[in-house]
Amino acid sequence: MNGHELRRPILSDFLLPFAEGQKAAGPFSPKAMIVASVATAIVVSIQTDLRTLLFLGVVILVGGTVSRTRWKSIFSLAARFEVFVLFWIVIMPLVYGSTVFATLVLPFRAIPLYLEGLMLGIALTLRMSLILLLFLITLSHITLGEFIGAIHGLRVPLSIIGSLLIMFRYVPQFINERRSMHEAQLLRGFESAVRTGRIRSLGYLIGTTIDRAFDRSLIVYDSMTLRGFGKGFHFSGAGFRRSDIVLPIVVLLLVIGIRGILPVLVQVLCK
Repeated sequence: MNGHELRRPILSDFLLPFAEGQKAAGPFSPKAMIVASVATAIVVSIQTDLRTLLFLGVVILVGGTVSRTRWKSIFSLAARFEVFVLFWIVIMPLVYGSTVFATLVLPFRAIPLYLEGLMLGIALTLRMSLILLLFLITLSHITLGEFIGAIHGLRVPLSIIGSLLIMFRYVPQFINERRSMHEAQLLRGFESAVRTGRIRSLGYLIGTTIDRAFDRSLIVYDSMTLRGFGKGFHFSGAGFRRSDIVLPIVVLLLVIGIRGILPVLVQVLCK
C-alpha cells in the first residue's frame, strides 16, 4: 500500500458519491433537490409500461448529463447494487405467469420459464435501477454536510441523523480495518492453513471487527452527547431558494409528458 492510498479521503471507500471538494453550491438547494428526487422516484415506482420506464431513463440520463454529473463514479457505484437489482429478472420468470416461453432443464426436473414473469422482472429491474441512479445523481451534487442539513430541515428525527453521521464517518473505517486484518492473515499463511484453522481465523476476524465497531460507536455517541448533540442543531444554507421553483415545474412537466405526450409519440412511431 503506497502513500497515495493512505492519504485518500475516507468517503471514497463508501457507496455514496457525495460532492466533497468537487465544486461550489449549485443553483438549487439540497433540500429541494432531495424533495424533487423523492417525487420523481414516486413517479418512476408507479409505472408499469416498459416504454414509459425507458422514456424516464432517457430523461434521467439527459438531465444528469446537463447537470454535469460525474458518470464514471455514478456508474461504478450503481454497478455494486446490480446483483441485487438483477435478482428480479432471474427469479420472477420462475414463480409468476402462465405463458411458458422456455424450459430450464435440470438433472432432477424441468422448470418452466414464464413470459409474464420475465416482463415483470424487467419492469421491476428498470424501476429499481432508475430510482437508484436518480438518488446517486442527486447525492453527487451535494456534500455530506448539505445532505445532513437538508434532511434535518425536512424534519427527520435527530436519532436518525446521528446514526447517519456515525455510519458515514466510521463504516468506511471499519471496512478498511477489516481489509487490513484480512491482508495480515494472508501474510501469515491464511490460504495454506487447514479448513478448521481458516474457519477459526475468519471467525476471529469478523468478531474482532464487530467488537471494535460496537465499542467505537458507543464512544462516539457518548462523546457527541457530552458535546450537546441533539440540543439545538444549526445548519447554514439548508433552506429553500427562489430558483427551487424550477424543480417542481420540471417534475410536473415530466408527469404531463408521460400522460399526454408519450402515448401520442408512441402511436406515431408505431404507425
